[in-house]
Formats: sequence, C-alpha cells, structure tokens
Amino acid sequence: VPNMTTAKLSALGFCGADDTVNPRHLALIAHKYPHVEWGILFRPDKEGLPRYATKAWIERLCHILNTAEDGNKIKLAAHLCGSYVNELLTSSTDSLSASSIDEFLTQLYKWGFRRVQVNATAVNGVYTEKLADDSTIQSFLRSTRAHPKLTFIVQKNEETHPLWNGLLKQEEPLLENVVFLHDESKGTGKEVTGGWP
Repeated sequence: VPNMTTAKLSALGFCGADDTVNPRHLALIAHKYPHVEWGILFRPDKEGLPRYATKAWIERLCHILNTAEDGNKIKLAAHLCGSYVNELLTSSTDSLSASSIDEFLTQLYKWGFRRVQVNATAVNGVYTEKLADDSTIQSFLRSTRAHPKLTFIVQKNEETHPLWNGLLKQEEPLLENVVFLHDESKGTGKEVTGGWP
C-alpha cells in the first residue's frame, strides 16, 4: 500500500513491579526477551503499596542493572504519577517545582531509566484542570529540553487531549525525545473497546 508507514516495536512494556517481585527475576526475563521494558510507577503518596515500589527496591533493581556481567541492560521506564507530574507541569512557573523535578529526573537517569511516561490523568493523582494552559505546555517543554537524554512519553487519550494537542500545535517542532502513547485506559491496564484511534 503506497504511503503506508510501518510501525516498529521498540519495547513491550510491563508495568507495576513492586517490592513483592525479586528484581533478579526482572533481569532474567529482560535477558531472555530484550524487547521487554519494565515500567516502574512513581507516586510519592503510594510508595510501598501494591504496584508502587519503594526507593530501596528500585535501588536494588538498579544495582542489578548496573552490574550486569554480559552488558545486557534492562530497559526501564519511569511512569510518573501524582506530585511528580504536577511538579513537571508547573516547572516553568514555580522554581521549587523545577528544582525538585529536575533533581528527580537526574536521579532516574543515574539509576538507568531512559524513558519517562507522564501519566497526566486524574486517576493517577494529577491536577488536570490546567492541562490546556500555555504555562503547562511550556513547563513540559522546559523539562524535555532540560533532560535531553531522557525520552518523554505522553499518554494520548481523551483526558490528556489538552496537553498533547497543545504540544502538537507548537510552532517549533517537538524535540526528538518526545513520543506519544495511545492509552485510553489512562494507565489502568484495562482493555478499551472501540479499537485503535
């Protein structure tokens, strides 16, 4: 078919690993299946609860990642929720938010995370009332420019429409470290009826 774009799978994501999972098991699966990407949920008010790993567990996982004998790296994506997203989306107007989120994103990179999914939905504890505001769009762009070694994933769904639509309407093209994920389940992992957009 002429002019048809071919999609290429770069990662198959599994999300929600927590302290009940042995990090070595994740490494074994990643070694056998290199396309697997482990999505680790980050939401401070839920740390240690099911699906939300503790910092100590993440450090154990990252130690395994950084000491892999065969050079195989585990693919990691940080799935930001709650106050982390609120800070990211206010970082151009609030210097404390900018400092805090920059410090956290820098730590993620040091741990071995290379992709950051921004879960900007109410179910993920985010204030969504200002997603269409120019200051929100500029804050997102500020963070992507400040952390060019990280790839930022924007959930593309009905609720986040003001954010992703605002990003796409910018006069300057988006940086290469911004990608979109069609996820109408809003990160809940539930199957959506009605097909792909």
